[in-house]
Amino acid sequence: MAEKLAASRHFFKVMIPGFQQKLKLPPGFCEKLKEEKSREAIVRSRKGTWKMKVCRNVEGGNGMMMSLEEGWGAFVCAHGLSVGDFLVFEHTGRLHFNALVFDPSACEKEFLVEFKKEDHHHQEPPQGNTKIKFMRSNNLEKMSSVTLRNPADQRKLAWSVRVWVEETPRLRGRMDRGWHDFYVANKLKDGDVCVFELNPRLFDVLRLFQWT
Repeated sequence: MAEKLAASRHFFKVMIPGFQQKLKLPPGFCEKLKEEKSREAIVRSRKGTWKMKVCRNVEGGNGMMMSLEEGWGAFVCAHGLSVGDFLVFEHTGRLHFNALVFDPSACEKEFLVEFKKEDHHHQEPPQGNTKIKFMRSNNLEKMSSVTLRNPADQRKLAWSVRVWVEETPRLRGRMDRGWHDFYVANKLKDGDVCVFELNPRLFDVLRLFQWT
């Protein structure tokens, strides 16, 4: 029962032509929120927080449908959304949502973090593909394989995984041969996010720092 409740907190939406005007919530999710009467939704992302007007309409056999309208356009512009992008929403209570933005390559979009004037820290805007920058700065693009380790694995196993650079339609770092074995052995599942850390002493070893 707990797994079903956890799963019901998430849904995703693919941006199709006309998405700029409003965002319709999935029928199944509207059914779960039918008792929620608020006319305002709160959507949080890595770029900030947006308030949006919630509109309700009856659509045939789908029953009461909900859509995010006034305020949605500002969210679209702020995140540079385009057809083919998709968003993963997490319902955190009432009509409050967390949103992650992905591009058609299935990679999460990178955004410039804006700091207030009194913040003395400086952060360069992200450029290009993070994985490519990581590979190049550590000379991984010159290698044919790396070794993956998981410090939490009591068996102390290691997995050799092929790495390469895919040049079309744009540069991307890829792992393929050997990745499936690592995926299965560490009981990963679709949607998990892995963070790898380069071993400073063994330049061809990546250890699993954390995963969610």
